[in-house]
Amino acid sequence: IQISLIFLPIASAQFDFDQCNITKGCWFHPPNCISTATCLSGVEWEVRPAGVLFTMHSFVTDLDTTRPTWMAVGLSLNQRMDDDTVLECIRRADGDGRVQMSFNDETHNTVLHQASASLISEQAVTFQDGLLTCTASLSFTGRDQLAVTEQFKVHDLSIRPYYLLFARGSADPYSLQKDIHSTNDGPTFPWITEDTVSFCVENCTLLGVSPSEPILVTQMHQTRMERYWRYRVAVMHGVAMLLGWWVLGSNGIIIARYFKPLFPRRKLLGTAVWFQFHRDMMITGLLLEVAAVICIFWQAGWVWYECSYECSSDDFAKKMHAITGVFGTSLAVIQPFLAILRPSPDSNVRPIFNWAHWLIGMTAWCFASATFVMALPLGKTGLNRVYGHVPNYIMGGYIITFCLTNVILEMIATTYSSTPLRSQKIGPSGMSMSIINGPSAESNLAEPKRTSARLFIFGVHLVISLAVAITITVMLVRIMYSHSP
Repeated sequence: IQISLIFLPIASAQFDFDQCNITKGCWFHPPNCISTATCLSGVEWEVRPAGVLFTMHSFVTDLDTTRPTWMAVGLSLNQRMDDDTVLECIRRADGDGRVQMSFNDETHNTVLHQASASLISEQAVTFQDGLLTCTASLSFTGRDQLAVTEQFKVHDLSIRPYYLLFARGSADPYSLQKDIHSTNDGPTFPWITEDTVSFCVENCTLLGVSPSEPILVTQMHQTRMERYWRYRVAVMHGVAMLLGWWVLGSNGIIIARYFKPLFPRRKLLGTAVWFQFHRDMMITGLLLEVAAVICIFWQAGWVWYECSYECSSDDFAKKMHAITGVFGTSLAVIQPFLAILRPSPDSNVRPIFNWAHWLIGMTAWCFASATFVMALPLGKTGLNRVYGHVPNYIMGGYIITFCLTNVILEMIATTYSSTPLRSQKIGPSGMSMSIINGPSAESNLAEPKRTSARLFIFGVHLVISLAVAITITVMLVRIMYSHSP
């Protein structure tokens, strides 16, 4: 639908608040801007028997005026941009305007062409002195005539109240495809009403919906947590996970797997050297991992991410990032409780425990590593967007390094031992992990050969794991500061 630009016969652009809370509902942003005459944008609506007449206003001088600009009001079920029916207005830089409907699907916005042609009337687009104003009437009827693929994307305004969302931004000059709104704190970030708004005019009592009434909405927010802090929490989440899994976790796994026979007659703080390092590193890593998971869900409002109707590979990676991350962390949480039940070295089930403990730990590590890779295209990290595939090469290189380290140490261990490591019953008879301080010493086995080689290979791996964690951290921090307004 194309609408020619209409010039208003007034001296200067301004908002009209006269009929707010009298004949029409109003919602202007930022909060309390009416009393100070500093409103930057707003939405008005007048509920009629046949539908709702919406009017949207926004100053767009802070956007790129050489490109098309857009503004939109969304009807939301949950104060989030997903499963929302949207009424939007797009104006070309040359003056032509368009009013249409679209649908927010968590990760995508899709124009509803049939709904736009069938349900919208009384369209008008005006622009003066930097103020863009769009008017359109959205019909209550005709929704059941839409194709099945569009019908569920158009909310029935008459049967329930909705939260209102308001956003604005720029668009592609040729296709008019909307760019994403600003992702930084500030006046260009979307607004959300604190309470729902009713548009019901008939059978409201039977539907259990409050009848529509002219109201002035004053309670609103942009985000429960400032984007400034959301980016920082996301960065801290990533850094904590890298330290927990690839620095502390990986090296703790190697120590427990290949360093039990080393230094058999030495103790560290009253217990075997390998056990002290392994326990402290794994517990510290686990605490970092659990704290990182809690923090990332906290900044997301405890909402589990989904991509519902349309899901690209990047969207699916974001969804799977949450699933594999939680699963890997859950397995890691099981490990210390399983270790408490470790049978004594002379128990016949000790080899079964060794294999089970190793298998759960390595499965958790594999899930965590996959989670890191799937985090690269995410918006809050921006690693692929800013650095291309360089982070993929860095992470892939480290995963290969960890695998090669285990292969080399396995070859050294099996070459100088006639008993498979996980079948060895190392430790004093009767000693188990249920004893709080663990084994005070290892068995009286002779110190193995190639000790220096083992330590050297371990040292190389430790340095590489630290270097990878530091490099990715620097990348994340640089991107984080680039998001700051």
